[in-house]
Amino acid sequence: MSYRIPKYNNQLTCFAIWQNGFSEEEIEKIRFLKDLQEFSAGKVGNEGTPENLAVRNSEVAWLHPNQDTDWLFSKLRWIISKVNTDHFMYDIEVMDAIQYTKYGIGQHYNWHWDVEFGWQDFQRKISIVMVLNDPSEYDGGEFEICTHGNIEQITTIKPNKGDVICFASWMPHRVKPVTSGERTSLVSWIRGKRES
Repeated sequence: MSYRIPKYNNQLTCFAIWQNGFSEEEIEKIRFLKDLQEFSAGKVGNEGTPENLAVRNSEVAWLHPNQDTDWLFSKLRWIISKVNTDHFMYDIEVMDAIQYTKYGIGQHYNWHWDVEFGWQDFQRKISIVMVLNDPSEYDGGEFEICTHGNIEQITTIKPNKGDVICFASWMPHRVKPVTSGERTSLVSWIRGKRES
């Protein structure tokens, strides 16, 4: 007779903050990239979906790998691989384009999760957010997340500039309305093969 052995002998949190992930100099290089982008209204769902400002009100641009951004993708991939080992142990393979997001006064993104519905071969497993401002540069704009999926157990975070928040894409989260200043961030998603 044989007995099944658990694959992992650790309860993984599926949530982490990599503090000081990016230096001031690196953040300035990222901010320079903002000036090269064309921003448009952030959408909920696929391209072509009409705006729903009650759910999401922000401006976004997309960073793709090229000679100006290869260093950024490389560093984020390295951080994710380390965080995945310690907090997720997900089967991951690819990183999406990076969304550069701006929230001005009154802008926000209401409760949502990043998992997609459908039969994609690769699904979002880990979401990453890096705020590019010091918390003193804007009011409001807090990042809130339900790390256990329970909307009554909310963790509120106003990360330091350069911190990278990593969380399971199924976790409900939101960005509260900005009341002064501007909140800028990078967002991306790490995908792996859909598990049956």
